[in-house]
Amino acid sequence: MNDSSWDYELTKPDPADFPVAFEGFFAQNKSAFLRIAGSRLRNRQDAEDAVMEASYKIYRKWERILAHENPKAMAYLILSNCLTDFYRRRTRMAVRDEAARQQTPSVSYFTELGYNAALDAALDELEKTARLQANSVRLRHLANLSYEDVALYLDITPGAAKTNVSLGLAKLKDLMNIPDAGKGDS
Repeated sequence: MNDSSWDYELTKPDPADFPVAFEGFFAQNKSAFLRIAGSRLRNRQDAEDAVMEASYKIYRKWERILAHENPKAMAYLILSNCLTDFYRRRTRMAVRDEAARQQTPSVSYFTELGYNAALDAALDELEKTARLQANSVRLRHLANLSYEDVALYLDITPGAAKTNVSLGLAKLKDLMNIPDAGKGDS
């Protein structure tokens, strides 16, 4: 490979060169993408970084995305893969970085993580057995999307989105050992 082919992979395109259709699509979906990323990464800056990385990948595959029958679903898949890659990269960096291993986090950091630890663990467990249900719950309740938007992102019908959210919430309750409300002794 010559040096110029490496440069293409390492340099990001100039936003002024983006097609108008891509800019419109990204502007329309950016807040939803940020909510989705924020619900998984739990940190606004990390979510913004992951969404920007995903936007460049979406841009590079823009023609294929436009040709797809559901461009939002394809873009969501790219975003979801970027979020997974973000976790992997973070893990590799933490292992390699000696200072990160020796640095003691503050108590507030652990407290903040503790609020979400049980839910995150249950969602991870649900994703192993019912990926569509886990993603439906994340998009509907953590990213605050409508059932119609959940359906678009997952390339399913709105009715299937409602069903998957309902089934996913029921399984999450079981995984988190949360008793059903309103069922008392009668």
